[in-house]
Amino acid sequence: MSDSAPEPAPEPAPERVEIPQPSFMLTLDSGESLEVSANGLVGRMPQPAAGERFAHLVIVTDPSRSVSKTHLEFGFDGEQLWVLDRNSGNGSIIRESGKIPRRADPGRKYIVPRGTRIDMGATHLLID
Repeated sequence: MSDSAPEPAPEPAPERVEIPQPSFMLTLDSGESLEVSANGLVGRMPQPAAGERFAHLVIVTDPSRSVSKTHLEFGFDGEQLWVLDRNSGNGSIIRESGKIPRRADPGRKYIVPRGTRIDMGATHLLID
């Protein structure tokens, strides 16, 4: 018989809590919708610059070519969605409910709440 005390039971592993990632729905004027929960680019043929990585590349069908190849960038700041005009040829207009529409300064991030419409050339997208 041994005089040694029994070994203590191992500590249970801490429970892993997953914090849900916010998501938004982007709906193009063509009726196409995409749920997004990570960063992305929007345009006729969106392409990341060297060293950039994006989870979403949203292609806009625009026969008039009023939307730039890489027109808009979007991403998350906590639970809020932001958009940034990527020096597009025709610019981006942010239309928030109850506010005066504003032209997005290229390279500047704008927090956009659900219900916002973004005009890109002859097309637009809605954020819900």
